[in-house]
Amino acid sequence: MNRPWIWLLLSMIVVLFTLTACEGAPPASPTAPPPPPSSPPPAATPVPTGLPATPTVALTAVAKTTTTATTAPKTTTPVTTATLPKPALTCPAVTPLPANAPLAARVNGQGILLDLYNRHVSQAQNAMVQNAGLDPKSTQGQETIKSLRQQVLDQLINDVVISQQAEREGIKVTDDDLNLRLAQMIQDAGSVEKLNEYLTKNQLTLGDLCSQVRAQLLGEAMLNRITAALPTQVPQVHARHILVASAQQAQAVRDQLRQGKDFAALAKQYSLDEASKEQGGDLGWFPKGVMDPQFEAVAFQLKPGETSDVVRTQFCFHVIRVDEKDNARALPPELLQNARQQAFLAWLQAVRETMKIERLVTS
Repeated sequence: MNRPWIWLLLSMIVVLFTLTACEGAPPASPTAPPPPPSSPPPAATPVPTGLPATPTVALTAVAKTTTTATTAPKTTTPVTTATLPKPALTCPAVTPLPANAPLAARVNGQGILLDLYNRHVSQAQNAMVQNAGLDPKSTQGQETIKSLRQQVLDQLINDVVISQQAEREGIKVTDDDLNLRLAQMIQDAGSVEKLNEYLTKNQLTLGDLCSQVRAQLLGEAMLNRITAALPTQVPQVHARHILVASAQQAQAVRDQLRQGKDFAALAKQYSLDEASKEQGGDLGWFPKGVMDPQFEAVAFQLKPGETSDVVRTQFCFHVIRVDEKDNARALPPELLQNARQQAFLAWLQAVRETMKIERLVTS
């Protein structure tokens, strides 16, 4: 099970390039930049614990991390009661929170233990130090840790929000569901001993792990319910572009195209988009929501075979040609998953706004 907030928090330290004026700034691909992590969602990430990571978020790729000592063992093998032996461990019964226990937050009166929050913060911070080179003593490191603490608290709150909403809608996780998933984790880890090593290293109890599994299963169920009606086929265009740094150069390229010059050859000669220039500026098929809004608006207005005038976006100046259009083209798996998560995050944000959320710790 790969806690999504761990890879989210690691991705926070990835350098985000601030787009400046085109002149003097290196142009980039017209793919829409991923939104920075924010709190609360939806501009953050998939929040149901353990959901597959895909992107989050305006149909763009999301950073992922590999499994490490701070990431729970993944469950990759399909599980049925026929394929697994009787579990060597079983999840303990859920116990009420201790009376007067210090809390990190409340959701509709349901408390989140301060001790649990602190351990998750420590786990996430250690992951960032070990895997991403975070210096917790630096000014930047301290700011990152401040954001990290906020993200961890939001994740724990989201788990409770999803759990409460699932209960309202009659979605339940049984003991058999939990223990079947736990058995799979033991199988993928290699042994009970290796799973226990993971728990000890990350200051987690078996109860903590089972709570994470429960949140994962509820998140998966709610995601499937919320996104069941999403279309899998949408309008798409197959387009090319030539990206240059100035309006004058873009106009000169456009003039050459009017004189009959080959688009692909000019893209290879002039385009600053390293990702597409060697393919003659070919961007492949894409639906709405993937490209820069100005770029996308023009591309979807063009007819197959048409070439645009000069188009300015935050990435500089483009000349665009549409090769093909399809009003009902199947979304590739990664974009379909992104669309599912965007829909889920929008739903989650709306549900959060109906609940009383009290934050009892400061970043």
